[in-house]
Amino acid sequence: EPDGTCAAFEPVHCHTFITESTFGLPIYRWAPQSQIFEGINQWWRANAAQGKASVLFAYSFGKAQRILHGIDSQIGPILVHGAVEPLNRVYREGGIRIPETQYAGDFKKTDPALRQALILAPPSAGGSSWMKRFGEYSDAFASGWMMLRGTRRRRGVDRGFVLSDHADWPGLLWAIEQTGAERVMVTHGSVGILVRYLRELGLDAQGFSTEYGDEEDTNPATAEPEAAATGEAQS
Repeated sequence: EPDGTCAAFEPVHCHTFITESTFGLPIYRWAPQSQIFEGINQWWRANAAQGKASVLFAYSFGKAQRILHGIDSQIGPILVHGAVEPLNRVYREGGIRIPETQYAGDFKKTDPALRQALILAPPSAGGSSWMKRFGEYSDAFASGWMMLRGTRRRRGVDRGFVLSDHADWPGLLWAIEQTGAERVMVTHGSVGILVRYLRELGLDAQGFSTEYGDEEDTNPATAEPEAAATGEAQS
């Protein structure tokens, strides 16, 4: 789904197509991103009404900027972790609309602005001493893995928002179909499942291993899947 922060996927007709399959299972079906952003907005507003900071964990490169581009920046001040702001500047310089953000480290625990703020931070910040400055807060995690009940429990966050930069199951199948490829190479994630399904469709499909990936490529643990019709989950 185009998100306004990067060029949309453009299919290229080919004979052999290489695809990832991070979320290559039929259970993974993303809700419209507008629905996810509205869920984040509602959570933020509710916390602000109670005088609590809203800490949202998301990967610093790409995911955080997508969230910033999609949320309602009028709800309150937006603070970011030091790992997020340098990338925000690059996006702004590239002409992408990113609302005004402030470095969270400049705020003291007693600052009243924190009680209305949304704070964006990488997952590694969770449970660290960096979090103490926010006093009473509600936390959430934005990831495709939030569709898994077990992952949400292990993260221990108050809310989970199902938002991923990876394709879901219908998206993967659509992308493959659009290329017209007869041969499909599958890597990362649920390789065996997707390969078998593609072979049943009559395609020459096979998996292969690579030595690279990103933080969201690998399922953090085997967990019980749970469909999230709204794209949002509460632990």
